[in-house]
Amino acid sequence: MEYIIIGNGIAGTEAAKNIRRSDSSSEIIIFSQENYPLYSKPRIPELLAREVTVEDIFVYKFEWYHKNKIQLYLNCKVKDVDRENQTVILADKSRFSYSKLLFDTGSSSALPPIDGITTTKGVLTLRTVEDTLRITDLALHSKTATLIGGGLLGLETGNALRKLGLSITIVEIFDRLLPRQLDTEGAAILQKQLEDMGLKFILGAQSKSVNERDGTRLLELHDGRIIESDFILVLAGIRPNITLAQKIGISVNRGILVNDRMETNIPHIYAAGDVAEHKGRIYGIWPAAQRQGVVAGINMTGGNELYTGTVPSTTLKVVGIHLTSIGDIQTEDETVEQVKIKDIEKNIYKKLFIKDGRIIGAILLGDIKNAFDIRKLMERNVDISNDKEKILDPGFDMKGLLK
Repeated sequence: MEYIIIGNGIAGTEAAKNIRRSDSSSEIIIFSQENYPLYSKPRIPELLAREVTVEDIFVYKFEWYHKNKIQLYLNCKVKDVDRENQTVILADKSRFSYSKLLFDTGSSSALPPIDGITTTKGVLTLRTVEDTLRITDLALHSKTATLIGGGLLGLETGNALRKLGLSITIVEIFDRLLPRQLDTEGAAILQKQLEDMGLKFILGAQSKSVNERDGTRLLELHDGRIIESDFILVLAGIRPNITLAQKIGISVNRGILVNDRMETNIPHIYAAGDVAEHKGRIYGIWPAAQRQGVVAGINMTGGNELYTGTVPSTTLKVVGIHLTSIGDIQTEDETVEQVKIKDIEKNIYKKLFIKDGRIIGAILLGDIKNAFDIRKLMERNVDISNDKEKILDPGFDMKGLLK
């Protein structure tokens, strides 16, 4: 057997690890366009702030690949796949045969429709280590930066650049920060905390155009306001890298369509991670990619593992602010009950979304000590009807519900 993985994200690496557990001798090859082994993308803001080195964020070093007999080809672009002959073709025209193939091609930064965004110098995106090092170098010679996007990455990146001494303005099209993780009340509390740290926000603002004048970048909003800065960083979502899959006839929608076994519509070809679309959903989060990689790896070696979805859980990594958002907090279902605790003086805001006695979503701001237990209650579909009014109390023992 010959296993080939296109992409070296957490999904592809977990797949390789699980392939090797079941098959100790077959060839495993990973092709990566990057120059580094697997690294932790959630730690990119730390690297940006110069708090860690590139090597510090490696998940596996080169020795691990060697020990597990996994061939890692860096700075390598897969140009085509010959389905009939089950062959991968690289940009340099070299060819590699496969028995099973996994797409872990990840995603790229999405660019909103703003005039001049792709042609104006000093407009950057952040996805990779190379991006990070380039932005850090630029930041060390700058005083101001404008960030487009007030999601998790936008806030963590803005805070990292603030640590480097820059004045940061974050522009968000929604009327609140973290629209996928927070409701209006929680977002207001978080915004005040971040503003107290020195970050500036312009909310409910639609960007119209980007221009450059005498080395200064100009972001014009639809209401006529113009924001000046030394550079602009676009952090407005991701776009799955599906071009190669489309080219060879793999079924795609927004991402590569996969079933519960992470199989595509083409025999012997699988997909996992940010590029995979499972039951209409692209997760774009590390835990989901990790689990999908495990499932793909097991099934590529003849196993029968099923992916049943991942309860979304995201945590804001800004020192002094504790925030975890779990599950569905955007529901418009009128039958969903809401239970909350709010203490503005202590910057605490906790809220549960409950349907039919089960927690379907949670916001924990200022106090996240029970986040793990709440996620377990959600995963196990535990009925908390009898405790819903007190479950958010600091002294409540959730362990009893998990027995």
